[in-house]
Amino acid sequence: MSPPAAGEHPRERSRRRWRGLSRLAALVAVSAAAIIVAETLGRGVEPGKALAERFASAWNHHDWPALYQDVDAQTRATVPYPEFAGDYARADATATVTGARMLPGVRLVGGSEVVALRIRTRVFGTLRLQYTLPLTGNGSDTRIIWHQNLAFPGLYPGETIHRSTLAPQRGELLARDGVPLTQFSSAHDIIGSIGPASGGQLERLEAKGFPADTEAGQDGLEYLFQRQLAGRPGGELFAGPRLIARTNPLEGEDVKTSIDPELEDDATAAFDATGMAGGIVLMVPKNGELLAVAGSPLSQTQPPGSTFKIVTATAVLESGIATVSSSFPYGTYAVIDGYKLHNSDREDCGGTLINAFAVSCNSVYAPLGVKLGAQRLLATAERYGFNSPSPLAIAAESTIPQASSITYPVELGSSAIGQYQDLASPLQMLRIAATVALGGLEPVPTFRLVQRPRFPRVIPASVARTLRKMMIAVVRYSDGTGVAAQLPGILVAGKTGTAQITVPSCPSGSTGSSGATGVETDATPSGATGPCADIPNNPYDTDAWFVSFAPAYHPKIAVAVLLDHDGAGGKSAAPVARELIADALALGY
Repeated sequence: MSPPAAGEHPRERSRRRWRGLSRLAALVAVSAAAIIVAETLGRGVEPGKALAERFASAWNHHDWPALYQDVDAQTRATVPYPEFAGDYARADATATVTGARMLPGVRLVGGSEVVALRIRTRVFGTLRLQYTLPLTGNGSDTRIIWHQNLAFPGLYPGETIHRSTLAPQRGELLARDGVPLTQFSSAHDIIGSIGPASGGQLERLEAKGFPADTEAGQDGLEYLFQRQLAGRPGGELFAGPRLIARTNPLEGEDVKTSIDPELEDDATAAFDATGMAGGIVLMVPKNGELLAVAGSPLSQTQPPGSTFKIVTATAVLESGIATVSSSFPYGTYAVIDGYKLHNSDREDCGGTLINAFAVSCNSVYAPLGVKLGAQRLLATAERYGFNSPSPLAIAAESTIPQASSITYPVELGSSAIGQYQDLASPLQMLRIAATVALGGLEPVPTFRLVQRPRFPRVIPASVARTLRKMMIAVVRYSDGTGVAAQLPGILVAGKTGTAQITVPSCPSGSTGSSGATGVETDATPSGATGPCADIPNNPYDTDAWFVSFAPAYHPKIAVAVLLDHDGAGGKSAAPVARELIADALALGY
């Protein structure tokens, strides 16, 4: 302390002495704190806490490599990483863990860090368990002394986690009136089957806590509604011999479907009477509910033939290439890229766009497809649902070639009339018809009776109104291809299709260079390996299509029919649709 200045007042000397003592006391306090921190770090407490928190976070995120880095060197030397990670993955799956949250208050107990966790599981609810993590090393070298019981929180040394499982009772599929669908033999195909789970399905079930021998829906509605029907398993969770959680199984939900038993019987009987393959599907346009399914209308895809002209007409109208009053020359064929694409039965047709649609005139719509270009045709088809997974998981995806895969104009012309490599299911073509019925909004198809309907906008309302008129003409015009679908007092809208599915070999000496056939039914044949000469129509080489809705201006029912190898759509499929429309309207739809 410096000596007092000459003449300094005693009170001032006292103040100066006090300030000096205060600085000394502060210095001592800081030094003491530094000593305490150093001792704490030396014992590994603070690094241990951080390590414990990091370990718990890594466990929560299934970051097994991060866990492996935080264990002691002896563990890494004696326990290979795959074995280490396998212990954690198995324990996690056994407990059906879905997530966890670390609780505040990591604490040191007897040289181990204790971390409390709130753990969410699929089967056993929420568990509150803790990790007790023994530590070794100091400072940044602190590591966890690992034993196998650390594969899951709450285990004591020598314990492993295991469970016993109780399977729930499976729910039932019901018709829209509440009667079990199994009581109707006509619904057998759409109900689907139940069998042993395997592959990815088994992995998903086991992750939810189901026993390995669980049977699950393999197809049909049993597959579509597997989650609701399956319920939730119960069981007991053990840490070694100790019971740490118990839960009762939750039986599966009974699912009331949209299937109408009477219409299901009618559709099945009508389909069986044809003796053909293919499929029939009925929908309520106002909500997308599927009322009946016969055959394979969800999974089977075939060239859609002239039903695809709805897509082409949409693109033509949207682009302004033509209007309903635009006029086209009459002819029996169109020449594209040096090839003759004939009309069905070599019919001489043309006139307005709407007339060419009503009589399904290939010589008008194939060149329009070429004029549109592959990109615009593709984009319109994809808005309608092509090249995308179906809204129903049990339905096949319908496809149209990418623009880059269409090499020649004649291939594009063929695609525009539902041939070349176009493939569609009856459900897909029903979605297109129902979109027109609802003024451009698609009723997303569903088999669930109680469901909030969805109506994405697909095409402009003005275009849909024009398409409706064109589809009415198909059935109403005296020379329309769909006159067989007419009903007394009911205005029916529809579109026929007669798609070639067998391409005969081409005789030698044919002219042309692009590889499209010249065989004609209601649609241009697909791109074969050479142009073909004039070959008579063979009904066994064609699929018969008809898509429709009624009443045309207040649609209550939509129907799609595909009959394999059954000739022309207007002759084979349209009468079947007519009867089913009449049945549905008679039932009050």
